[in-house]
Amino acid sequence: MVLLNNEEKRSVENLVLAIVRTELANRRTLLAYLNTALALFVSGIGMLKLTEDNWLEWLGFALVPVSIVVAIIGVVDYLVLRRSIVAEKARAAAEESDG
Repeated sequence: MVLLNNEEKRSVENLVLAIVRTELANRRTLLAYLNTALALFVSGIGMLKLTEDNWLEWLGFALVPVSIVVAIIGVVDYLVLRRSIVAEKARAAAEESDG
């Protein structure tokens, strides 16, 4: 068993705090993706329902699938980064338990 000095303990504590900040940033990023997807979806539906102009109707048809793609990209990005964060948390916990 290896004992950590104060500087090493502080380093591990900083790593844990950095992981928490990264987790929160990842959640905010997911919410931003979903907010953008929702705005695109509502805009697309609005253009389909409220306009008589042909090109705006086509734009509405284009925005709906784009919004779905943006939401999927956001969720996939969140899950990939979350997996990385969980692995880093496990590594930090192992380092902390060693000391």
